[in-house]
This record gives sequence, C-alpha cells and structure tokens, in this order.
Amino acid sequence: MSKQILKDLPELVEAGIVTEETAQKIVAYYGRQSNPTANRLLVVFGILGALLVGMGIVLIIAHNWDSLPKAGKLFIGLFPLLAAQAVAGYLIVTGKDNRTWREGTATFLFFTVAISISIVSQTYNIEGDLGGFLLVWMALSLPVVYVLRSSMASLLFISGITWYACEVGYFSNRNDQVWMYWLLFALILPFYYTEFIRSKNKNNFFHFHSWLLGLSVTICLGVFGDNRAEWIMVAYLSLFSSFTILGELKVFDTGRVLSNAFLVIGSLGVISSLLLLSFDWYWEELSVNSLNNLAGVPEFWAGVAITIGAVLLLPALLKEKPVQDINLKNFTFILFIILFLVGIYQPALSQIVTNLTILVLAVHTISSGAKKNHLGILNYGLLIITALVLCRFFDTDFSFVARGILFIAVGAGFFASNYYMIRKRKKEA
Repeated sequence: MSKQILKDLPELVEAGIVTEETAQKIVAYYGRQSNPTANRLLVVFGILGALLVGMGIVLIIAHNWDSLPKAGKLFIGLFPLLAAQAVAGYLIVTGKDNRTWREGTATFLFFTVAISISIVSQTYNIEGDLGGFLLVWMALSLPVVYVLRSSMASLLFISGITWYACEVGYFSNRNDQVWMYWLLFALILPFYYTEFIRSKNKNNFFHFHSWLLGLSVTICLGVFGDNRAEWIMVAYLSLFSSFTILGELKVFDTGRVLSNAFLVIGSLGVISSLLLLSFDWYWEELSVNSLNNLAGVPEFWAGVAITIGAVLLLPALLKEKPVQDINLKNFTFILFIILFLVGIYQPALSQIVTNLTILVLAVHTISSGAKKNHLGILNYGLLIITALVLCRFFDTDFSFVARGILFIAVGAGFFASNYYMIRKRKKEA
C-alpha cells in the first residue's frame, strides 16, 4: 500500500491535492518504516534455515552412527540441544527481540529435543512406543513456545499433539491416554490468547493457528466415538456450530471468508454432517437404548460439554449482531438435538427434516451471497443444493428423467445466479 501512495504522490502534488512539503513528509515517514514484507521473509528463511540445519544433522548422524562409541553418540545427540539452548539463553538474557532469531532458534530447539530423546533412548535401549515418544517430546517442547514466544514452535506443538491423539486414539486404540491431548491442548490456548487475541495481532501466524486449532479439535474429537457412536454426532454438530459462532465474533472476523478459519471449518462441518445425516443409516440405528446408562458414555459427556459451550457463545454474538444478520448454521446444533430425540421414535421424520434443513441453509447462503454481492458465498449455497441432489440421486426411486431435470435445474440456477450477480456488479460500476 505504501508503494502505491509513493507512486501517486507526484500526481497528487501536480493536481494540488497535497503540497510539495506534505509530499516530502510522507516520503520521509515511509522511509523510516521497516519493510513488513522483508521482515516476514527473514522470519520464513530463518525457520527454513533451522529446519535444514536440523535435517542435515540427522543425516550426518545416520551415516556414521554404527561406527560411533556410546560417548560419541551421546555427545552428538545432546550437543545440538545444548547449542540451541545457549542461543535461546543469549536472546533472553540480552533482551534482543529479533523475530527471525526467536523463530529460527525455537524451531531448531523444538527438533533437537526429539533428536536428543531418540538418541538417548537408542543408546541405552530404553523401550517405548511412538505415542510415548510424542507425549514426552511435546511436554518438553511446550516451554519453548512460551519462553521464546515462538509462533512456529506453537504450530509445531499443535501438530505434534494432534499426531499423538491420532496415534493413541485411532491407531493404537489406547483411548485411556487421549486425555493427555486435551490437557496439552488447553496448555497452548493461553499463548494463542495472549499473542493474538489480547494483543489484536492478526498476522499470518494468527490465521495459521486458527486453522490448526480448529482442524486439530475436529480430528481428535472422534476418538470418543467407540461406545455410543450416535452421540458423537451431537458433539460434532455442537462443535461446528461453535466454530461458526466464533467466526462471526468481531475478535475472529477477519473480513475475508477464506482467512476466517473457524467460520470455514464450522460451515463446511455443519453441511457435511447434515449431508451424512440425510441418509437413513444413522436414524435407523437410533433406539430407546441410546438414552440408557449415559453416565459412563464419554461421547454423551463430550456432547454435553460442547453444547454448553455453544449455548454460552450465542449471547456474545447476539450482543454484536441483530438476529436477522446471524448465520443460521449457528443454531443447527439446537435443531439437531431436537431431531436426535425425535429420531429415536420417528426416524423417518427426522431424516425428512434434516433434508429440509439442508435446503433452507442453502437458500439462506444464496440469499446472503446476493446481499453481500459475494460470488463465492452465492456459489457455495448452490454447491450445497448440488450436493443434496447428488445424495438423493443414490437413495431415491426417481426416474432418470426426473433426475436429469433436477440436474438441469441446478445447472441453470448456477448460470442464472452468476449472470445476475455479474450484471449487477457491472451496473454498480
């Protein structure tokens, strides 16, 4: 933006909009400002440099490993860790707040922790598994995030605990250990809050954190779905509705749809879940037994906890926006809880209402896109209708002629809606 202003200054001076003296002050002001693009590149290259150095050390160790004595192995395993800690200590003691050095050092330190754990374990034949290794690695790396205030180390930490939850919850079926994921997840949230939310520092790292945090919870929530799988859908619908509510709050609203991670994940999650529920397989499996002995069902309590969270978020959103401007997907979790209870006794009715709900959400999305003059939102609504038609293509007895007419109608809707929006934009221009 500053480059464009500087380019336009001669024209503005010639037109008499600004004086020559004002133009010189503007040039001097921007000359004193640091280049944000250059700073971002320095941070990126610092992180990449740390990653490459770490990989190079691993390759060198692997090539000469068998010929090294035990003392040599320990030295090689611990020296990178000590070197990284020395640099980190220097940055802390001197108080140098250089973002490039902080991020690069934290990234290098994060991986040297893993290298040291691996080498010490192998040297002394300490038994363990991947889940245990990941847990120890993440626990030892958490202080790096806070001491160096490193966004990159935080992103790596979130990725690591997600890997841990998948390993013990999905791959190894050790669900009794998954609670450690939620503890570690809770421990990283203060960094996200202080670094981005409280400071209002909405940079690229903020967007990356929002995406990773949302995806991590979405992936790991499914580890609860072993005992009563039907209740996990209650938890997921409440989670996705919570995300859409968060995405519409001013603190998370970035002004752009694609950079609003919670809104995108929540909206896609709501629609995908409802499309799955539009089939009869889920509703036919519901029974009165779904309400029995819920005290020991983790899926039920996960659903209760997340639903309470979604309910508590709604008043905050209603304070910022009038009801008519709120996304209908925010209230989907309430409707689904009702449909869940009704479906135990009338599964066909709940299935029909689910299909109608998808249609209503699609029409509301199309209407919202038209009001905002946003082609992306409008076409998203049309895609929802297309997905609904495709789902019904496989489980209905409509003739091929009827199905063909439906597809033609949807295709015509795509063309007509986009044509109308483009014509409207041209007229406004």
